Amino acid sequence: MRKLLALVLALALCAGCMGCIVSASAEDKPEITFPLAEPITLTAWRVSATSDPKLGITTYNDIEAVQAWEKATNVHIEWQIPPSGQEQENFNLMVASGDYPDLIFDVAQYYVGGLDKAISDDVIIPLNGYMDNYLKDYNALISQSDNVYKDCKTDEGNFPAVYFINTPDQGPWYGMVIRQDWLDECGLAAPVTYDDWHTVLKAFKEKYNCKAPLALNFRGGDVFSVFAGGYGVSVLGASGNGFINVNGTVKYSPIEEGYKEYITMLHDWYAEGLLDPDYYSNTSFVYLPTDDLWATGNAGAWPDIYSLIDMRPYMGADDNNKDMNVVPIPAPVKEAGGKVNLYQYNFTRGTNAAAISTACKNPDIAAAYLNLGSKQEYAWLAYYGTEGDTYTLVDGKPVFTDKILHNPDGLSANDAMTKFMFRSAGMYIWDRELQTAGPKALSAINDIWPSNQGDVYQLPNITMTSDEANRYSVLMGDINTYVEENTTKFILGTRDLSEWDDYVNTIRGMKVEEAIGYQQAALDRFNGR
Repeated sequence: MRKLLALVLALALCAGCMGCIVSASAEDKPEITFPLAEPITLTAWRVSATSDPKLGITTYNDIEAVQAWEKATNVHIEWQIPPSGQEQENFNLMVASGDYPDLIFDVAQYYVGGLDKAISDDVIIPLNGYMDNYLKDYNALISQSDNVYKDCKTDEGNFPAVYFINTPDQGPWYGMVIRQDWLDECGLAAPVTYDDWHTVLKAFKEKYNCKAPLALNFRGGDVFSVFAGGYGVSVLGASGNGFINVNGTVKYSPIEEGYKEYITMLHDWYAEGLLDPDYYSNTSFVYLPTDDLWATGNAGAWPDIYSLIDMRPYMGADDNNKDMNVVPIPAPVKEAGGKVNLYQYNFTRGTNAAAISTACKNPDIAAAYLNLGSKQEYAWLAYYGTEGDTYTLVDGKPVFTDKILHNPDGLSANDAMTKFMFRSAGMYIWDRELQTAGPKALSAINDIWPSNQGDVYQLPNITMTSDEANRYSVLMGDINTYVEENTTKFILGTRDLSEWDDYVNTIRGMKVEEAIGYQQAALDRFNGR
């Protein structure tokens, strides 16, 4: 009986202790308010704020907005900035030493194996336990969209870092432009379909004898598949590198029927002299056409960046083209009223992010500090600076002063923003840049380029496992080389289009279906987050 009583008392004591543990773990963490009562220093690894010495910035602490953040928070950041061009090497050395700073920016870009591996390797900590308290504003920011919320998690369910979240969502900053003055002189309306484009490009060739009525890069497209998007396919070298997501199913564009139609069209256009005859060798044309094409009147249409459209006549156009009227134009479609499913698309969740390392002795404070970028007050301080100095409020919205827009020291608006402000994790207030944009740029990003966009075929930010990624890399190295070489041959006519089926079968024989499977598995995991 005494033994039984002792056992009962022992079990009761254990239950009571377990209750204490559960109760203690359920307690809310103490609130952290800024500025802190006592100053604290956090260390942070982050790539350089600027590589332009004329701005006088050697560390982020030289930036006025960073100094204002320190005053507002009582948190001093000791920055560890790797030498320009040596970021990966410097990051690798830091990881190998095991001597981590409190905060590490952009781990996903530098850590081999990805963010889940960085967590399992005890480099950074998961932030899951902070999302409802010290990161509650960041949590609210990313919770506004299911896709964004999933995008900020890993396949293993970890919240690995505080990302930069486009606020508001960003419109396309890259798209097609055309010379409106040439359209007017030819008496033509802006082209809509690919057939319309063919008519326009032929007129440009006949009237102006230009080298490249349509300027495309060396892969026969552009880096975001803007021009090929009407066929529902992605060109090699573009976002996704040929892989697309069609309603949850991964496809490889270079073996799809739409790719054959697109390449057949380019083959015909090349034969008619509507493309640069040397386009395939001009590897310097990645994003934008080279000066010898657009500035000399040798191109009538090309892909461009929105902020450059208004500036084109002043960027080096020769005497015969200084009156050029370059305007944005929607991407072409197969039939009038159609939609494009591939275009320059901005994910709400950016690639930059700030993680907390396992070496951080004050992770609660670090998390609360990173959360500030998701509060409007601190986000405005980072992205607009100080009210009355770098911005004023107009109808409740920040508007830059002449210190930024017409800097008395002759700095461009972009350089002034770099000198006086910084980009904090959390809200990435990208649309401040529109204050320096011209009317054509604003029309492009807000109206023209989004006007015929349909479903998004771009793959989300998926993650392969290490084994998948290694095997995928082996497969796609050979496949990409074969596709790039033969795409050029088909366009130039050095390989006959009657051999298309043999080309597709060769790619299938190189086990492209296996590579598609790795992409599909990663997409399925993303959708299941």
